[in-house]
Amino acid sequence: MRLSLPHNAHQGNAPLVLDLPEDWQVTYYPLPGDSWLPLSDADIRSRLEHPIGSLPLSQLARGKKRVCIVFDDISRGTPTHRMARAVLDILLKSGVQKENIEFLCALGTHGAHDLQDHIAKLGPDIVHEYPVYNHNCYENTVSLGKTSRGVDVRINQEYGRADLRIGLGAVTPHTMNGFGGGGKLLFPGIASIDTIAQNHRTATDFLQEHQLNSSKMTGNLEMRGMREEIEEMTRMALPFFKVDCLYNSRLELIDLYAGDPIQEYYAAIPAAQEAYGLPPLRDADVVIANVNAKASEATIATGFAAMALRPGGDIVVPDLTNRGQATHYLFGSFGKDTGGRMMGGMPAIRPEVGRYIFYMPYPDRGAAHWFGELDKQYYTDTWEQTLELLRQRHGPGTKVAVLSDATLAYFREV
Repeated sequence: MRLSLPHNAHQGNAPLVLDLPEDWQVTYYPLPGDSWLPLSDADIRSRLEHPIGSLPLSQLARGKKRVCIVFDDISRGTPTHRMARAVLDILLKSGVQKENIEFLCALGTHGAHDLQDHIAKLGPDIVHEYPVYNHNCYENTVSLGKTSRGVDVRINQEYGRADLRIGLGAVTPHTMNGFGGGGKLLFPGIASIDTIAQNHRTATDFLQEHQLNSSKMTGNLEMRGMREEIEEMTRMALPFFKVDCLYNSRLELIDLYAGDPIQEYYAAIPAAQEAYGLPPLRDADVVIANVNAKASEATIATGFAAMALRPGGDIVVPDLTNRGQATHYLFGSFGKDTGGRMMGGMPAIRPEVGRYIFYMPYPDRGAAHWFGELDKQYYTDTWEQTLELLRQRHGPGTKVAVLSDATLAYFREV
């Protein structure tokens, strides 16, 4: 059986082709949103001019002297360029001067973009014509005050100086927040390292207190602590016109919501649940967890895939890109025994997993701690090597689940 999966999102979109034994029971699980039609450019502009809880973008833009457009980083598959072009078209037609517009990459505590990353997100024309800056979580932030829990809310000063602030992001499943989107582009996106750390501890403390695997909280809106704090901080950072899209495993923009960052977020949730939710899957011998939209955060895929395994089953994560895993200054490792201040705060111990098989011609061994349990990790350079490993434990009748993009999906409880 041959399958062709969406892959290489930021490096040419070459499909991933896998040949699987004919005597295996293989089931392919696309995202529900993979069958949705992409929005047209006219649809996108219409949503910007008919926002939720806000004046139209064209009215907000009138008379503005400094515009800051915040966008998510290369660790996300958001089709930012399509939203950015529509926003720029409205701004310029509304009288905003081109030299008064800048872009700010919401890195959170991730490593900085280079020019190629900016181009991958925004397209060459925008990067050629407008200044694009990286957020620095260690410097250049200003205080907005403290939350009800006493968290000092510090945000990027370029954002603070703008008289029109626009955010370009997406509502997708998230392991700590249920769904990303809304004000999360600001917190942690352009916040200080201390603000980010305190907010993340809200989530990790909850997980540890209730002995929960973060993957089980993906798509779960009951985990309120982190999200409620983000919303409180977002209210402190208003006004902020937020644009959130939904996209599928081919990174096609399939829906869009805009306006007040909290109202538009909750308006998008029902559609996001429909676009990304899969029925519960259990007892697979092998789960092939394709990574495309968030390949540089492949630990999302392993946690999700583990819930579909029978005890002792194998997870295969194919990633043919050479990007590796995202640098993370909060949770990441920077040596065998050293790392960010919250390294180890989300231990990935999953006894149900027999082996993690990483089909990666460019393995990122310095990021192995993200997946936990080093003795269970195996790396292969070719699909033939991967099949050889699988055949050591799996014969005819092997039950295989193939996920079109395990970094975007979550299991609905039914």
